[in-house]
Amino acid sequence: MKKSLFIIAAAALIISCASNDIKNDIAPTPIGFTKVYIENGTKAFQTGAYTTANFETEGNTFAVYGFKTTATQTNARVFNNKIVTYTSGLTVSENGYQGTTDWAYSPLVYWDKTATAYNFYAYAPDDSKFTGTAAFTTANDPTSFSISGFKQANTQSLMIDLMTDLTSKGGTNSVTSNIGTNDVAFTFGHILSNINVEMAVSQALKDDSNNNPVTVVSVSLESIKMDGSYAYNTTAHAWTLAENSTTAKFEGTKTGTSPDLYVFASNALKAVNPSAENGGFTAVPAMTNLLFVPQAVDAAYAIKVQYKIASEVFDKTILLSEFKNSNASLATWAPGYKYTYRLVIGPTPILFDVSSVSDWADGGIYTYTIE
Repeated sequence: MKKSLFIIAAAALIISCASNDIKNDIAPTPIGFTKVYIENGTKAFQTGAYTTANFETEGNTFAVYGFKTTATQTNARVFNNKIVTYTSGLTVSENGYQGTTDWAYSPLVYWDKTATAYNFYAYAPDDSKFTGTAAFTTANDPTSFSISGFKQANTQSLMIDLMTDLTSKGGTNSVTSNIGTNDVAFTFGHILSNINVEMAVSQALKDDSNNNPVTVVSVSLESIKMDGSYAYNTTAHAWTLAENSTTAKFEGTKTGTSPDLYVFASNALKAVNPSAENGGFTAVPAMTNLLFVPQAVDAAYAIKVQYKIASEVFDKTILLSEFKNSNASLATWAPGYKYTYRLVIGPTPILFDVSSVSDWADGGIYTYTIE
């Protein structure tokens, strides 16, 4: 009798273990997005530059397109512009699954472990956060991704940093093995151009600051086109400017008391110093991380500066084509690149010297004889 009970108990234990094994094998696992990396730094939705660290900020988003292939389905869509939002330490409980995540979406989509491949594509932030529309028109074809009707904000603090995973992945974020065992990791790349303006004074002018202090009254970047549409292809990230693209002017933030407003107070600028970090240059406030649609820099693009040396006022307009890098000017802002324009205030002082004293001209000799 005891032996029979032992056999029954053992059988029950085997059944119990078998049942647990089956349950673990078919337990649904949601597709998660918890590892996001940013290529280089530019601009965040909340303000500032998108980086791997600050992208994980409450409320930041990206949107996902996803497709799976199984024995009976090819490129079946499982995500269609699905918004994923950063919410730190969120508890997720759905369809028998419970866990925590930072990048959350709803309703959850679960891994199909019978699938042979998944392909994911993403961009950030999602298109509810900016003027423009994202679309992925052909299943699992990255060349069909586009953002149409994009319009950038005219205020630096409200500018959107558009990014796409297509930039760094060459068109695909593919999962073909160990399906369902890891979260999907995206590496985003920037598709706008990042423009910055910095200023300094010459060492000679700095040395003369007691007698001739420099005050920067205004700095502006003129005639920038703000509208365009983006289309991904396998060789480039092409932007087309809107036919009637609006233009905007961006100015350095002024402080002080009216009417004596200024961008940089008297003697605030540093002297150019090649050995110092940033070369001694100071960023013009509100003119860093300006995010623009990539575009040709034509003759209309200029930086205008008004400054004072002591009490004398100077006005200068510098075409962007006059700025040089290794004696070459920049013709086009490319997507994903950061450009810095540096201005040095260093006019030549008016000096005096004597090269010679001219000789007397010969007027002739005149004689008179007294008799």
